[in-house]
Amino acid sequence: MAESNEHRNLKRLACSWLPEQGCSAVASEVRLPLSNFRVDVAGYQPLRSLSAEPGTTFAMECKQSRSDFLRDAGQEIRALDMKEGHRQRIQRLRDLLSTHLSQCRLNESLFAEYDTYDFSSWRHATWFKLNAEYMRLSRKVSSGVKFDKIARYGCARYCYLVVSENVIRSEGELPLGWGCLEARNGELVLLKLALPLGTKASARLKLLERIAGAKNRWSG
Repeated sequence: MAESNEHRNLKRLACSWLPEQGCSAVASEVRLPLSNFRVDVAGYQPLRSLSAEPGTTFAMECKQSRSDFLRDAGQEIRALDMKEGHRQRIQRLRDLLSTHLSQCRLNESLFAEYDTYDFSSWRHATWFKLNAEYMRLSRKVSSGVKFDKIARYGCARYCYLVVSENVIRSEGELPLGWGCLEARNGELVLLKLALPLGTKASARLKLLERIAGAKNRWSG
């Protein structure tokens, strides 16, 4: 999918903002440690004194539209709870249908309670609706809770959203621990400071290596 000019501009603003925070290494399209997620921009802020510990890391995600933001802003715990609730409803309905539609049993197991049933030919509306919603929630858990997972995994010390105007409607929508910067008239305006997240020294060092690798990749 081609990157829009607006999204490219948000990344440019993020790349300019990080050096103002003391970051000496900045790159775009960087894969985070401890996960398979890639962020739009990442930065590394070195320590001011010699130390065996690596410095501070930043992860920044750029969102040009509200739909783009909502796609990754799901709450992981809530999504998991909803998925489990639907699984239990499907199980209860399966038990009920298997009692009344024993002819749908595929006889793959010796015991009926462990066997597979095929209810597709009966066009049971509730059965299809529950299964479709369960699949949607499964996708949400795996790919729709990006912000929550990045924070929980401790992929970076500070995480920021960089958004166009009117993408965020209230502070309560922001993912836990994340800060937010809004683009206005070619500048970034701070809406909320990010909270410092617990990160391992090895994760901070690995992110610095990946920032360096990303810079080399784009310059090459």
